[in-house]
Amino acid sequence: MPDNKPPSLYDTIEQVLAQVDGPISVDECAARVLAIYPSRAKNPMTSIRSHLRLEHPGYTLVFLDRHTLMPVRVAMQGVRFRIPLTREEVTRGVLRIEPAFACFHRPRLAPQAMQLLEADGRPLAALVETLQQHGKGPLGPYTHEAPVFNLGDWYGAHRVRRHDSLLVTIEDWEHGRYRLEHEPAQRRRQPEIERQNQELADRLFELLEASSREQIFAHQAIPTAYARLSDPRGYPGDHWTEIIARDGRMSWDGIAIHYGDYRSLLDEMLRFSQPAERRQEESYSQAQARQVYRFTASLQHRPGLWRRVEIQGGQTLAHFDAILRDAFQHDQSDHLGGFWKLVRRGAGRRFHEIELGDVDPLGEGSGADQHVAGLGLTPGDELKYVYDFGDWIEHRIILDEIVEPEARVKYPRIGAQNKPRYQYCQACKEKGRRTVATWVCIECSNEQAQQVLVCEKCLTAEHEEHYADEVVY
Repeated sequence: MPDNKPPSLYDTIEQVLAQVDGPISVDECAARVLAIYPSRAKNPMTSIRSHLRLEHPGYTLVFLDRHTLMPVRVAMQGVRFRIPLTREEVTRGVLRIEPAFACFHRPRLAPQAMQLLEADGRPLAALVETLQQHGKGPLGPYTHEAPVFNLGDWYGAHRVRRHDSLLVTIEDWEHGRYRLEHEPAQRRRQPEIERQNQELADRLFELLEASSREQIFAHQAIPTAYARLSDPRGYPGDHWTEIIARDGRMSWDGIAIHYGDYRSLLDEMLRFSQPAERRQEESYSQAQARQVYRFTASLQHRPGLWRRVEIQGGQTLAHFDAILRDAFQHDQSDHLGGFWKLVRRGAGRRFHEIELGDVDPLGEGSGADQHVAGLGLTPGDELKYVYDFGDWIEHRIILDEIVEPEARVKYPRIGAQNKPRYQYCQACKEKGRRTVATWVCIECSNEQAQQVLVCEKCLTAEHEEHYADEVVY
């Protein structure tokens, strides 16, 4: 029976993009889609724009900027990139398909469907084979089979040597057709390559900074970054995997590009089973150690509840943790505290969180001995502090200024705080008295589905056996 199922929205967008041979505005693309695929959404244009941004990057299109897109087959047409050859590849006469061609072909394109061409465009007889590779990972030795092109005859004909490269031009991204050119190592113009490397690294980092999460999928980021280069069809700097490996700002886990200090869940698990990492040497002067760092600390979800915390540069995160526990009346004898440095991402209000370490109630932990002056903070910088990783009571800390210490003042100290907005004991109110509430009875609050506030006297008299939390003003 013939399949009379109507095309989906995804299929319709592919159909529209198949007729596009260059840049097109997002709105124009959405309008063409709606002309074929009417929408019942409350705002059809918004619905289509959202679908374009969420479902299609890296598969059918790339965004040249926020308002302009291009079919990825067009954006990648003629793009050039470099593949460095390893000694093993030259010796065995093969070319590993991954990661050499990673993100330079249509997702899910089988290696057997890819085709290599001579520099003059003639098809190259390069069979796909498998190469058994051995390695050692976090869980021990492993073996896997990797697809490779057999290029032994081609290497011999072009006198390919160790440290040489292949310059590759994408003739057809959708169908996986690539033109090869041999580049001997001595022909490389290093200053020009470094300039090109820096441009690609900066485009990738800009995408990472602009992402809503602290990662970007490589199959989306690489075509986009290349499309935004000043000359993608003349590139070629080094391979993008090499650029990321050398650029301390980023890392690649085989799927996504992250910030350089990213740790996977497996990394975190292994970190706790291995000896503690030696932290990078702190660098600060004696003058910086004497100076007072004046912070405003507030509860993340109650910004009106704040404290001015003053601490000297030579004091540690253990001292900082202790004064914050005191300032916000957290338990001094239970639960971990943890610090993160917040680094602004791009021009918005998104931050990259750099873990500084944790501090336990005894003043020990992975971050306990870090000195405030060694964090490299300047006025306006922000930290995150979390008390109790179970309840996750989060605080935002902003460095207001760095000043000289006052005479005969002991640091750290609480220099100022918000004006209290008192709440009053409900039991006393019913008796015609106005008494400031100092406790919230958790058990009664849960039973009555509302906050039950009591003073010290009423807590002892009426809630002695109940679990209660102290009210912070």
